[in-house]
Amino acid sequence: MHVTWKDAYTAGTVIIGQGLDHPLIHGWFDADAELRAGDMIHDPNCSVQLENRIRLCREDGLFMPAWVARKEKGVFVPGEFSCTRSRRGFSLAWITLSDKGSRGERVDASGPAIRDAAMEAMEIGLARGMIIPDEPEILKTALVDCCLFQGFDLVFTTGGTGVGPRDITPEVTLPLLDKRLPGFERAMTQTSLAKTPHAMISRAVAGVLGLSLIVNLPGSPKAVRENLHAILPALKHAVEKLQGDPRDCGQ
Repeated sequence: MHVTWKDAYTAGTVIIGQGLDHPLIHGWFDADAELRAGDMIHDPNCSVQLENRIRLCREDGLFMPAWVARKEKGVFVPGEFSCTRSRRGFSLAWITLSDKGSRGERVDASGPAIRDAAMEAMEIGLARGMIIPDEPEILKTALVDCCLFQGFDLVFTTGGTGVGPRDITPEVTLPLLDKRLPGFERAMTQTSLAKTPHAMISRAVAGVLGLSLIVNLPGSPKAVRENLHAILPALKHAVEKLQGDPRDCGQ
């Protein structure tokens, strides 16, 4: 893989295209480079982390993919260089479903609780979150973007798993899954039932989409932590097997 830098930039954040130059980008990768959010890219002079995949409109009206990246170390040197890719732990995205939160009327405590609990149990190289209203099409778009476009390893939703009129998370998530993980669902239900009988009305689902693992979590920070602690021991292994780890499960 190769990267080309257009100038000796001093900014900490850059935009990197794929395959083509563009007035808004600082450089570009090979067109066929397979990249995911959280990837570390190293050339002989600097290292950057890919944080967000975007689309840029070209002069001919077609869109081209590009990445927003943050410089980790070194300096940008103009020219074309061979580069390597590495991973620093896992990438994590959370989606908080809250009508009030999306309007700025409520502080999101559940999303950061997901990030913090995961970081205590495993190495997380990149964590990003969003707050959206309880709207099916918005959630569907967010899940597809996080899994199939951005390529996050772990994608959690929080909220919308009950039986209220605006609780739509499982209905949106389930049709998108390539494979369901009922063991994760049972573990979360069992743990929650030890705390409250209300847990039996949860409809949360878990499974995989592409190379990403999706888990529906409850809406309260306390329930988020309880449910996550039930599945954290298996998360790392699940993602590694999903992404092609050839080792036997007993090792």
